[in-house]
Amino acid sequence: MKRVALSLAVLSAASMGSHTALAQSSQLALEEILVTAQKREQTLQQVPSAVSAISSEQVQDFLGAGENIRALAGRVPSLQIESSNGRQSPRFYIRGLGNFDFDVNATQPVSLIFDEVSLENPVLKSLPLFDVERVEVLKGPQGTLFGRGTTAGVVKIDTVKPSQERSGYVKGGIGSRETLSLEGALGGAISDTTSIRGAFSYLDRGEWLDNTINGPGDDAGAFDEFAYRIQLQTELSDSLSALFKLHGFHQEGDQPQIFYANAFTPGIEGLRPGFNEEVFSHDQQVSGFELDHIGASAKFDLEWRGLELTSITAFDTVDSFSQADIDGGIQGGPEAIGQLGGQAFFSVSSGDGLSDHSQFTQEYRLSGETDNLFYQVGAYYLDESITVDSVNFNNDGSRVDLTQAVQDTTSLAVFGQVEFAINEQTSITAGARFTDDDKELEVVPGPGSFAPAATIDASDSYFSWELAVSYDATDNWSWYGRAATASRGPVTLGRFGFTSSAETEEILSFEVGFKADLLDGRARWNSAIYTYTIDDQQLTATGGTGNTNELLNAAEVDGAGFETEFEFLVSESLRLSANLSYNDTEINDPNLNTELCSSNPICTSLDPIVDTFQGFFGTVNLVSVDGNPLPRAPEWIANFSVDYTYPLEVGSLYANTDWNFRSDSNIFLYESVEFVAEQRWIGGLRVGYQNEDTGFDVALVGRNITNEIVADGALDFLNQTAFINEPRFWGLEVSKKF
Repeated sequence: MKRVALSLAVLSAASMGSHTALAQSSQLALEEILVTAQKREQTLQQVPSAVSAISSEQVQDFLGAGENIRALAGRVPSLQIESSNGRQSPRFYIRGLGNFDFDVNATQPVSLIFDEVSLENPVLKSLPLFDVERVEVLKGPQGTLFGRGTTAGVVKIDTVKPSQERSGYVKGGIGSRETLSLEGALGGAISDTTSIRGAFSYLDRGEWLDNTINGPGDDAGAFDEFAYRIQLQTELSDSLSALFKLHGFHQEGDQPQIFYANAFTPGIEGLRPGFNEEVFSHDQQVSGFELDHIGASAKFDLEWRGLELTSITAFDTVDSFSQADIDGGIQGGPEAIGQLGGQAFFSVSSGDGLSDHSQFTQEYRLSGETDNLFYQVGAYYLDESITVDSVNFNNDGSRVDLTQAVQDTTSLAVFGQVEFAINEQTSITAGARFTDDDKELEVVPGPGSFAPAATIDASDSYFSWELAVSYDATDNWSWYGRAATASRGPVTLGRFGFTSSAETEEILSFEVGFKADLLDGRARWNSAIYTYTIDDQQLTATGGTGNTNELLNAAEVDGAGFETEFEFLVSESLRLSANLSYNDTEINDPNLNTELCSSNPICTSLDPIVDTFQGFFGTVNLVSVDGNPLPRAPEWIANFSVDYTYPLEVGSLYANTDWNFRSDSNIFLYESVEFVAEQRWIGGLRVGYQNEDTGFDVALVGRNITNEIVADGALDFLNQTAFINEPRFWGLEVSKKF
């Protein structure tokens, strides 16, 4: 049965009415959720920290409209995902902490762990989700076990592994915007000791956007994606097993992101009246995106005298490039100022990509367990090499200049964690990690480039720790408290030769929560409250006076909030659940200033101007951002859904609906009237027929069914350009499990 969520307001009513439902079946209970948030298998309720799980079935529902990983935004408390690069380089935020830097070598405070391998570069995180076993979201600092870049948390994805039992599925779909999808998987034994599983995903979308410069008619928005994964599991001996994986991903399309010039009205929050998401105005004649990713990994598990030694070796490489009409409008004169689809005086067209990338990681772990003690120690090594191509283009597609940034990163860490059971009710978890990072960046001016050659060396060593206490008040109710730190090592940028760097950031977080199984296992309620302080938080000032980024360190950033999740199995046919989170963030640095927009017309500042000077595009206003909330950090995120099944003589009918709320947030570090990611409700619907005996399923799928369109982000250095969320989608899916 599908897991679903319902809003907090409905939860009280559902709980009050539960006694009648309880009498229907004393055997009815929620399924136990197993997670590996502490690099070992535990139930969700055993982990002494805030962890949320998204099941395989839910992932398929949320991505059923040709969506990618961004569709998981808001599905669990405090999780936000967005991108200014469309289907590439998703940016993750947890508890208000993230990085809205659009550079292809940007670092993030949320780590993406895919089948136990950390994917460092944001382009690597573009991978599609298919044949997924579970997604776990670990909230709060995860520095002890997962290391660098986890000051906000971890998004952990585990795919379905090979087994001796033959299983698989095939699924196809058609839908809005000429969308065609096909995916499948098949696995089973090839000998008594070896099993294999292969999976693939294909997605194709047609042209559905009208570029006004070409006259009426759909002539943009097309893309296609193909991904595959092959895994081989083998028992080499009674004590040694191995898992080998090969995976790849190809993606290409005609528009990496649609930018809408002057989509905002000066002095007014939100998209302007009459905005049409299916119509845009780009005068760049050549645009598009392409990505090729291939990776391999090998995991060995050795059991010896009660100990388990694990080795995970992985290599990934990606080649990508995307180019677009950055100003989002058609070049004109003074009459184009402030006009939807217009850009005054000159245009900007640029592209970025990775022409040479490789990531190698190696992890060793040794773990053991006694009656009241579990421990694990390990070592981790990362070696990443990238070459970033930054290119300016003429509107006819010819290249103006090329600037490269070559960056090498190495990181070495040792870590350990211990969990000690004081008695049957109380246990203590303690952990520590020492990390040494080194990063070198070199700017290499190419043909036509005016960028000066430059180098940046940044290195640091730092220590992270955690301490947690868990207390089982009853068999079904436990409390926990956790204090933890994590760090994001030094970072460097060199886009178009504009170099900058930021020092290591460190977070100290305190969290208290409870986990409860209620109503004889038919309800589950987990909640947490927390507070944190970040020293030297790495922030990015994007745009302002140009198509550039600048790294900054904020002296201090404070945050606090709460999260709650509730699930209730009302009957065999009806399931409800809900989650809600509140996050309050504040920059505390009276000396931190950033450039206000240089758009034409200029945006309406809500921050004090501290300095004014002349820039390349005109007057530059420097504003103080002290006291502002973090950008792209909505205070409220909520999600609810209802799942109902109606049994038939053969098979069953089902319907589920899910609704996701996000409050508004600043788009940039500064506050302005116009540049706001507005609050929104996004609703989904799935209605279908399934036969569990045969594995057949057919469903009508709807995403964003009310067609709620708001700004997800903006560009502020030429005009008031916006990019938006995915519009409404309707489709039909047919699947068969075997």
